[in-house]
Amino acid sequence: MKRFLMLLMTLGIVLACEKSETSNGQESDRERLIEMRQEILDQINAIPCENEKDWRPQALGSKACGGPQEYIPYPETVDESGELLDLIEKYTRREEEYNKKYNIISDCRAITSPKGVRCEDGKPVLYNDEMGPH
Repeated sequence: MKRFLMLLMTLGIVLACEKSETSNGQESDRERLIEMRQEILDQINAIPCENEKDWRPQALGSKACGGPQEYIPYPETVDESGELLDLIEKYTRREEEYNKKYNIISDCRAITSPKGVRCEDGKPVLYNDEMGPH
């Protein structure tokens, strides 16, 4: 009986440690996603919006049900090397992996792509109205 209790206690400790590691892993993975998203937004915010034709809406992130989390303005002509677009795509893949790994649940509301981007006070702003750029 003592052996059984010792085995049961040991098993309980092992399972508790595994759950703790999973929680820490999830928190760490989530923090990395937050940092990546902020890096993307910081790069975009550092680029002045002077010509609306240089920008387009770009999907960012991945909902657990599928589809993007959001759309952001993407400086297509400024990102000649494609490094920013690569970072956006990497972030989206990582969020999709995160959702699967941790069985994340999200709303399944479809996010539609904005009509375009306009420049307001040197900043890119997504728009949905039919008027288009000013």
